[in-house]
Amino acid sequence: MATLQVKNVPDDLYAAVKARAVREHLTVSDLVLRNLRREVALPSRNEWIAEVTERAETVRGRRIDVQSVVDEVRAEFE
Repeated sequence: MATLQVKNVPDDLYAAVKARAVREHLTVSDLVLRNLRREVALPSRNEWIAEVTERAETVRGRRIDVQSVVDEVRAEFE
């Protein structure tokens, strides 16, 4: 298993991370790993912009059914 070292972490940020870890009954390493997993599971900013742009291009010139869009977003979170 690899080891990741993060340098130059400001004292106030480390204190906040450590306090959060204590509140959640985790080690600092476990909290950081959990958040890294969550972050890399999301699309990058560029990927998200490309996806939104592609979706916008497919609906350009047509009326958008807002209720359908809301339903789709809700379905993604269920």
